[in-house]
Amino acid sequence: MNTGVEGDETAIKMIRRWAYREKGVPDNQAVVLFPYKAFWGRTITARTTSDNPLWKKEFGPFCPGFDTYEWNNADDLEKKFKENPNIAGVITEPILGEGGVIFPEPGFQHKVRELCTQYNAIMCIDEI
Repeated sequence: MNTGVEGDETAIKMIRRWAYREKGVPDNQAVVLFPYKAFWGRTITARTTSDNPLWKKEFGPFCPGFDTYEWNNADDLEKKFKENPNIAGVITEPILGEGGVIFPEPGFQHKVRELCTQYNAIMCIDEI
């Protein structure tokens, strides 16, 4: 791998393969969640997970199998899990760096871990 975006692409592949082989997600139905306001690259897949309209304009169509959640909001993340049993993994960042250095509330990452365990999903921490 040469870049951070390749690291996340590899994580997505591993999460999806695990979901089909181990979790029993139906083929082509695995979903990976990314937080709003995260930045992990400029590929089409990375732009798919972005909530920034400037990064999406004139780059579609985008990739299926992704959704976003509100970072630092465990209730929103749990809502996503309850809505979709095919969530295979959650990408999270310990500190958001896009638009500043933003720290989560104490205990947020622990809650992400608990939810991933409860709903049988992989937690992937993206931090370079």
